[in-house]
Amino acid sequence: MIKQFLKHHPVHKKLVPNLDVVFLLRPTLFFSVWVMVVMGMSSAQMYYFDHPLWISNFSWATFFVFTGITFVCSSTFILNQISDEKSDSINQKLFLVGKYIAIDKSQSISKILLIVGMLILIVVNWFSAILLGIIYLIWGIIYNQPPFNWKKKPLLGWFANTIVGVLLFTEGWSLVMQNQPMAAIIPLDISMLNLILPYLLCFSSVSLLTTLPDMRGDSTSGDKTFPIVFGKNLTLFISLAFIIIAFIIALENNDPLASTATLVSIPFFIFAFIRRMDKDILRAIRYPIFILNFFVLSVYPWLFVPLALTYYVSKYYYWHRFNLHYPTFLVEHD
Repeated sequence: MIKQFLKHHPVHKKLVPNLDVVFLLRPTLFFSVWVMVVMGMSSAQMYYFDHPLWISNFSWATFFVFTGITFVCSSTFILNQISDEKSDSINQKLFLVGKYIAIDKSQSISKILLIVGMLILIVVNWFSAILLGIIYLIWGIIYNQPPFNWKKKPLLGWFANTIVGVLLFTEGWSLVMQNQPMAAIIPLDISMLNLILPYLLCFSSVSLLTTLPDMRGDSTSGDKTFPIVFGKNLTLFISLAFIIIAFIIALENNDPLASTATLVSIPFFIFAFIRRMDKDILRAIRYPIFILNFFVLSVYPWLFVPLALTYYVSKYYYWHRFNLHYPTFLVEHD
């Protein structure tokens, strides 16, 4: 009865438009953002502290840092949607900017999120504020806006996403290290560079794959993304190579999370490379993100709350707003 009410009652069609502003923030993208921060936390915990790898204590400081991260990154996602209006229309993506929310209003929301997010971070954690300021500079301005427009350039767009992955991991690492006795003013360590490699390769690999479904719209819009310049086959090969190298390095690092997650993910990249079908590429994007989030819950169980909330509220919204099953693990046209 409850399921039928949630899925079919007409009242939901009237309610969901009120969530347009919330979903302008692209909350499903945080499945990739949050997990990189937690990976940084778990790597620092694993490397420096001789006790079980289990971060279960709730911390208001960590909660507000994650809130600030969410707000600032959401600000960049809105700017990305504004700049992608033409290509997203061609690719038949859901597009709130322009159609349901005016561009001027979207820009205002982006600015408010940036200001509120940065104020939270400045008050709670000054080093996090610096890192998120750099992320906004890269993802919000350099990636999306002229004269830079790195997303339209094959190597620079890829490089921008990779650098953001580094910064998110660094954010998590610093959250653990700066709370320790005798912590340095800048809570970083050279050992982080080796431990970050498997996660960075995974992040970069999936980032490459996400450019493949948008090739038609990007080509029409004149964007020179990686697969448009170097081809679909090379993009798939590099993504597969990255995930295999990530697994090897994770084994060398004795990192149980990275080695397990990458090993389970590798078959999806192999299928995508061999068959080169759209459905296999989508699986190679969606499933590794889920796998890494699933395994990281064994380290940081509090992440389950925002993950579950985001997933089910998103399904509710997209179903009643656009008659779309999203997010979903089901890939159509099997």
